[in-house]
Amino acid sequence: MNNVIFSIQQRYLKCVHSALFFALMLNLFGPINGWAQSFSDTGSFSFTGSHNPVNPILVYPQFRRLFPGKGVKAGPVRLHPFLGVAEVYTDNVFRTEKRRRGDFLTTIAPGLQASLPIAERHKLIFDYRAAQFLYGKFSENNVLTQDGLGRLSLDFPSGLKVDFQAEHVEGFDPRGSELDIQQQDITKWRSDLIKAQAEMIGSKVGLRIGVSYARVHFKNNDQAAPRDRSFGSVDLTVIVPANENVSALFGAQISDESYDENTQLDSFSYGIFTGFRLAANQRLSGEFNLGYSVLNFDRSPVLDPVQEMELTRRNLSVGGKHQELLFMRGDLRWRPTSQLDFRLVPFRFLQQSAVFNTSTFTQTGLGVSALKVFTKRFSTRGSFLYANSDFAEARNDDRFRWRIELDYRTVKWLGFKLAYSFERRASSQNQFDFYSNTIMFSVQGLL
Repeated sequence: MNNVIFSIQQRYLKCVHSALFFALMLNLFGPINGWAQSFSDTGSFSFTGSHNPVNPILVYPQFRRLFPGKGVKAGPVRLHPFLGVAEVYTDNVFRTEKRRRGDFLTTIAPGLQASLPIAERHKLIFDYRAAQFLYGKFSENNVLTQDGLGRLSLDFPSGLKVDFQAEHVEGFDPRGSELDIQQQDITKWRSDLIKAQAEMIGSKVGLRIGVSYARVHFKNNDQAAPRDRSFGSVDLTVIVPANENVSALFGAQISDESYDENTQLDSFSYGIFTGFRLAANQRLSGEFNLGYSVLNFDRSPVLDPVQEMELTRRNLSVGGKHQELLFMRGDLRWRPTSQLDFRLVPFRFLQQSAVFNTSTFTQTGLGVSALKVFTKRFSTRGSFLYANSDFAEARNDDRFRWRIELDYRTVKWLGFKLAYSFERRASSQNQFDFYSNTIMFSVQGLL
């Protein structure tokens, strides 16, 4: 996983919004060693809530990785076609406390990755994947999501590494996500993202710089406050190696967010952080950051009753207050043996919100997972996630999720997964309470 600093994380989290949070809870942690890795990397086969390229609670947005394996050669280009089909049953399809409804869901997720090596050290990747969600009884939940990107990765002999990625996603806010507006039509959106990162590590000091720009358009059929917006960020990290296994991190970031219509939510933020990074080739590896972030809204909240009434009539926000946050992110991994893997993911971050009469919310929590590989064909994984979403005086949610899954591979290119998950949300506003049980069986193929 590429390590990128808080500012890109914060901006990109806002871009893909809380839909990704629900997708993460259904497929919390990354690939395992062995045959199963090639399937987990696709991210297309196991989740039932949304289809997106980033796991937000891991808070390290990824540049798309190259699939392992030989694939199919077409001249200098290596092709990896893949397909996942899943059958799912959930006893609470709308994620509501009352009038619970069960339904079956069929997911069909095809994709194709093409890679082209350049002068041995560099590579160019094109990646397309889609997911069609088809519900048995409640077809209003049917949706097609698509994700296409191109990535250029440069690795120079001097030690300089440069990554550039451009991506387009057609996604949606799934039922039960933090910003699910609880209307009949699910909220669909599309996002365009461009990001770049350059890193140079020397014997005594290293430097990492990242820039990103994103544009989001919501197709919400006037069901919620207008949320179309764009944002950009620049971040800088100084990396100080203590030894070959441990490095100290010091960084700063600035970012800006602009709404098309809901201009009272325009903001500028900046922050600093410190932390450490552990080498990936050790039993204990990963990164942890702790920092302080400040968010200032460009305009003061509207206090005039007449102006507030007009904004409310237009379904616009009256604005938000200055925010300061002690933020945290971590992705720590312990591999005591080649067949046993533990992962710990603490997080705390601030997101902006334009729905439910809120301007921001803070999300704090912890994810834990354990993976046991019995053979190269068979593995099992268990995970737990707790997250608190604090919308200040408007709303406060506590969410819990447990998941257990079994993976079996008949051959390298064909696998099967059986999974069960339980999820519960307890909110200060009862209409957001729910619990659900979900069972999924999927078949996955990747060349």
